[in-house]
Amino acid sequence: MEGLAVIATIAAVLAKDTLVAITGNRTVNKAGANANVIGRLVVPAREAAKQGTVETKFKELVEIKGSGALAAGATVKLAAADGTTGENVVVAWVSGTDGYERLYGVVWNGGADGATLEVLTY
Repeated sequence: MEGLAVIATIAAVLAKDTLVAITGNRTVNKAGANANVIGRLVVPAREAAKQGTVETKFKELVEIKGSGALAAGATVKLAAADGTTGENVVVAWVSGTDGYERLYGVVWNGGADGATLEVLTY
């Protein structure tokens, strides 16, 4: 894989190279059936709920304004720019409605409507 490495809270004690999915803000756990695998564990945590390193399939980790409440793990697309500040905004991407080419990334650290989020981008 050779993607962006991020420090994450590892929800359980997992082996190196375990495939992981986002389960909370900056938190991952072993990917299960139908999970959105974000990468593999390269530096495991020695105890549950401690930090480790995940090598992801993503290119960048950016801060961007969210439209609507967006939880960690939500897939997002770009929305219209903020009319007051002109800054970029993301909104939830909807499977079956939005084409895959509109995918911008996955929320790493979520927040309420208008909050600055952390998003892992493709």
